[in-house]
Amino acid sequence: MALLGSNKNISKKDINFFGEFTASARKQTQVLAVVVFVGIVAIGLCLAIVVYDIFRNTGVQRDVDSLNATLASDEYAGLELKSQSLQEEINDKNQYYYTLTEMRRIVDETTSVSMEVIDTLGESIPSDAYVSTYTVTGNNLTVTGETFSYYDAANICYLLNQSDIFASEVAPAIERNQGDFIGEVENPEENPIDVYYDFSVSGNLISDSIISVGHYQNTETGVIALSGVSTQKVAIGDNYEFTGIASYTANGNTYTLVSININDVTLSEAEFAEVMSEDKLTGMATGNVEISLYYTLGEATEEGSAE
Repeated sequence: MALLGSNKNISKKDINFFGEFTASARKQTQVLAVVVFVGIVAIGLCLAIVVYDIFRNTGVQRDVDSLNATLASDEYAGLELKSQSLQEEINDKNQYYYTLTEMRRIVDETTSVSMEVIDTLGESIPSDAYVSTYTVTGNNLTVTGETFSYYDAANICYLLNQSDIFASEVAPAIERNQGDFIGEVENPEENPIDVYYDFSVSGNLISDSIISVGHYQNTETGVIALSGVSTQKVAIGDNYEFTGIASYTANGNTYTLVSININDVTLSEAEFAEVMSEDKLTGMATGNVEISLYYTLGEATEEGSAE
């Protein structure tokens, strides 16, 4: 019986056996409590966010309703029509300004004879000759007159060439004439003083080229001017250059370049693509140049570019 141990020893062993299960259950309870607490906190945060969104959306909706009510009031009822009216007024003023600048371009391109040319002409005329007419058409000056000596007529042309009023040397047109300069006679050999010469000198005056640039918008109803026409003087033979033309800003809007006309000739697709890639337009001034830049509102499309 001594080998089986005492009852006291068996009881302690049983108690220790159940204690292990009790400790394990206590740990599981603690873990479960933590999980439940975290879940409650998460649910609380979600509810708080939902409640916040509800109140925020309610506030935003209230502001939207208030704004709609304000826009529907009599004070704002006619703003759209007023905006359209103001846009039409802006377009009309742009067209008026464009008309004024277009008239200024015409004035700039009109060649006027300076007093230096008239003084030079007067100094080149000998005492036995006189000028009957002189006219200026564009850049061309034509002088006609009469003289008693063929060589005096040639010398007049020589002196005009030496005065550098012509872009290139000119030659006179001289023709022997017999008329009533002093008195018509039957035999001019008996009265050589009655024989005289008609002469004419014509050539292009030295002048600057006028380079004019206009910005236009292609619309469904036609083409309208975005601004006035700008002009600048460039010496004949020199190059001109305009940069930053791929886009244009006017009246708070940004427009995109879709085509270019130079003296009523539209650039080819290849030429236009080169201008767009470099964002500049260059050329040589060989006379007056009229450049028209056509834009569309916003980004250009293939259809808009083709137009």
